[in-house]
Amino acid sequence: MNILIVEDDPTVSETLRQAFAADRHESLAAFNALAGLELLRSHPVDLILLDINLPGGLSGYAACEAYKNLRPQLPVIFITGAFTSDADARLAEHVGAAGFLRKPFAVEELFATVDRALAAAKAAPPAFFAFRCEECGAESRVRQQIGDARRLRCPNCGAIRVVKMDELRPLPEPRFHFPPTTLRRRILVVDNTEHFRLYLLDLLTEVGHYVVTARDGQEALRLAQEWVPDLVITDILLPGIDGIALCQQIKANPRLSRTSVITITNLKNDEYRLQGHQAGVDLFMAKPIQAEDLYEKVHALLTRAPH
Repeated sequence: MNILIVEDDPTVSETLRQAFAADRHESLAAFNALAGLELLRSHPVDLILLDINLPGGLSGYAACEAYKNLRPQLPVIFITGAFTSDADARLAEHVGAAGFLRKPFAVEELFATVDRALAAAKAAPPAFFAFRCEECGAESRVRQQIGDARRLRCPNCGAIRVVKMDELRPLPEPRFHFPPTTLRRRILVVDNTEHFRLYLLDLLTEVGHYVVTARDGQEALRLAQEWVPDLVITDILLPGIDGIALCQQIKANPRLSRTSVITITNLKNDEYRLQGHQAGVDLFMAKPIQAEDLYEKVHALLTRAPH
């Protein structure tokens, strides 16, 4: 078994590696979430042990979502401090964790949690199913079992179609294209509509970028300040701080001076474009999008010469 340990405390990390070595398991160690993502892309991994409090602007919760998006069947176990609350354990479960261990824990408890997580992962059905929209041609993931039939809304154009379970193709492990490390970028996706936010997350992750998501402008601004993304892709209509105001605050922050901003919206009037230009928006796109068009424009924007 190959275990990835994402833990910024070298003493804890080494103790865990020794425990797994004594049980004849291989392990890899990363000291922040992005380093863990690189190892996950390049090495076979059967299970992840993940600290909640990590340096580098990306928490264990956000890292778990990124890891599970890359490898949906992979079990992730959180390891955290003794004084975390039950709410932390519930949040860990919400983002897809298979276990939750409070430090300090006994080796026996560690291996019992690992065994339960691996058994549950082995018995789990495929995490995703592939859905193709007949209206706009977008391919997206269905993240839940749908029973005999269910109305599915296309995350891209909004078209609704009733589908049966046997029409969907199981997608246990998405296929990924990995560009050179120099072309991988940090991207923050902001949209209060979950299905479109996750659609962009899937598209951008599958071509190798590091992606985190936010549901509103306030959360996006906090993540941008902590994580310093290369690109923010945002809707205009957001709760609280809207997309234009978010862009203004990003462009006014010296730490984010190199962060580009794309707006994707279904607004049809030109007033938002004028406001966006004044706020410093780098690129405007309209919903629904075409995946290849998104890839080309993101690549062009992220590889342009600095100004």
